[in-house]
Amino acid sequence: MSASQPSLNKTQHITPPSSFVRAPLTPPPTDEKAFTQAPRVIALFNDIQAGRHISGHPWTEFQLARGEYDEIERQIRRDGSLFGYVKDKIRYDYNAIHRRLVVRMPTAVHQLFIARVEDAIFSQLKLIREGSDDAAAFAQKVHPIRSTDLYFPVDGAPLGTESKHVPDAAFCHTDALYPGVIIEIAYSQTKKKLARLAEDYLLDSDTSVQVVVGLDIEYGKKGSRNATLSVWRTYVDGNELRVVQEVADEAFRNEQGDPTDHLGLRLQLRDFAYEQLAAREIGDTDRELVITTQQLCEYLDAAETRVAGLKSLSKHSLAPGLKKRKRSETPEDQITSDDEARYAQQEERAAKRMAQEDSDYEDAPMEGSSE
Repeated sequence: MSASQPSLNKTQHITPPSSFVRAPLTPPPTDEKAFTQAPRVIALFNDIQAGRHISGHPWTEFQLARGEYDEIERQIRRDGSLFGYVKDKIRYDYNAIHRRLVVRMPTAVHQLFIARVEDAIFSQLKLIREGSDDAAAFAQKVHPIRSTDLYFPVDGAPLGTESKHVPDAAFCHTDALYPGVIIEIAYSQTKKKLARLAEDYLLDSDTSVQVVVGLDIEYGKKGSRNATLSVWRTYVDGNELRVVQEVADEAFRNEQGDPTDHLGLRLQLRDFAYEQLAAREIGDTDRELVITTQQLCEYLDAAETRVAGLKSLSKHSLAPGLKKRKRSETPEDQITSDDEARYAQQEERAAKRMAQEDSDYEDAPMEGSSE
């Protein structure tokens, strides 16, 4: 067992190994009518773009049929306006193993809170950078990447089959493909789903992701201001890789809104890169980065206060009689023949990938067979 991996104790919660077993591929649908979720996903994207999505639910989940994700991508590309908006504005994750697509709509409190947490961590990295040792050189290569798309290959699946995730915040070493530290915000109704997401990050990256931090804002219970902290890491037990919940739903703010006596969020500098890279660059040197419960409460309180008081905030007033002149509107861009040709090529590549997946399914031996 690596010295950088946490040891097990009675307070840690281990995800059962059975949950990590990859299910065998399922047969492809024989009829396009099986694509029942694609129209709903596209409709949701259109509603978000048009400002009609007012439910405010931060996490909308769709269970897709085989090949349906490619169909959704194809339909998005056919609409130039929607394609640009989705890629730029809408956050969605796709688990290629279970064919699960999740559309995430972070709230204003969510975004303001994560920005303050990210800034606090980066400020401490900047302080470490001021030194002249290996730790300083290492910290100079670590940067926040916020909501950057992360793609993970699927073990045993055809080449090009990938899962996609978009973390709330992440820190990545310049020489690493994946971030070492990922931070996600959850709400009461998505807490269990956050644990599943942490497993995906840690295992699908082959532990290149060293630690996943979950901050749960409990808005589900009326009047409660409880907020909790969770931390997930990996643990090697013999020849088996497991996920351990090192910190399990520890409150950093109680129901009355006051900081608790918990130790807060504690990270090691070596967490910010995968194990071999960190060992090569800083050896046994390490530094601790800490955000106390008082700080976490301060950041969350500030986010909530600003959102609650938006209507009472002031803004600049124009001089009486001053007119505002905007540019005249131009017709919406139309898809040109070149665009159509490019989209056709993209669809052809997707079709070939789907055909390859079908071939792999037919040729693949069943789990447990002697082939």
